[in-house]
Amino acid sequence: MRFDSVPMPPSVGARPRDVRGYPVPAITPWEGEQPQFALTDYERSANCARERLCSVCNVLMPRGPVWRVVGAAESRAIGEARAAGRPYRNLAATLEGPGHRACMLYASMVCPYLARPNARRGLDAQAPDAMTEHVVRGAVRGELGAVVGFADYEFAVTPTQVLFRFVDVVEFLPHDTADAHLAELRAELARSKG
Repeated sequence: MRFDSVPMPPSVGARPRDVRGYPVPAITPWEGEQPQFALTDYERSANCARERLCSVCNVLMPRGPVWRVVGAAESRAIGEARAAGRPYRNLAATLEGPGHRACMLYASMVCPYLARPNARRGLDAQAPDAMTEHVVRGAVRGELGAVVGFADYEFAVTPTQVLFRFVDVVEFLPHDTADAHLAELRAELARSKG
């Protein structure tokens, strides 16, 4: 699905764009006039965490649930826990910040890496460590991703990273290809207009 055929949340529509027209997420660093997609800016991410701003659109998230897009391993673990009737809580921190439901549904469909199981990373992590060693150019996303709602998030701002943990799954929307969320995104955008 082409990114310009996915309905865009108004707050995302207000974001700066790259030369192709892609909206640039709030946490994306810039090098001159070029956004560095797939990388995370430390200061921007820290500001979003501290101010409870969406990591995609940079607009305040109200108290209550937050969403994020998860990859194959976490999606599988959440699905298994839910199928067994067990609560899910991943105590491992992640570098990916939360966002609004509509923003994460949108991101899951327009980000090439998040949208398709055969998508490959275009960049290596700038300074690989235990948290980012999987960020290797050419790495495949793999089967099954999901947009997941959590009751809330916790964060820590260290001298070199912003770390997030998410608590209590409130919604689990798995996908092989993210265009499966198109109807859900349209419904979410319609609710927000009303």
